[in-house]
Amino acid sequence: MESVGLRKYENRLLVSKLIYDVILNKISVQQALTLFPKDNNDISIKCAFDALLHREADEDLRLKIEDYKETQDEFLISIADILKENQNLPKNIIEQYMKIHETNLISDNQHDFKSILKQIKRNISF
Repeated sequence: MESVGLRKYENRLLVSKLIYDVILNKISVQQALTLFPKDNNDISIKCAFDALLHREADEDLRLKIEDYKETQDEFLISIADILKENQNLPKNIIEQYMKIHETNLISDNQHDFKSILKQIKRNISF
């Protein structure tokens, strides 16, 4: 039987790889999100999911605002690096995503990608 700690670490490694694959344009955000582990117990994975989803939702901002794309991608890379080291995301990052997304969007009961994206766009205030 696999230990909980090992499974958590494997899930974090997977999420880190998925984020890097998106940044390197190997896969789309949508593909990455469908491959995310359904780990409802790791708040760092939940926040990484939310952060990656924002990359898709912020497509207009990434085109219009100078340096937005680079800043957002650097932030995602830092999340990927933290998870790769099997560390928890910093408390301030978790708090920010919990303010925006109180519900867990990676639960087993999730809807299709477009439904989730619509929910994110409703929650984001510009």
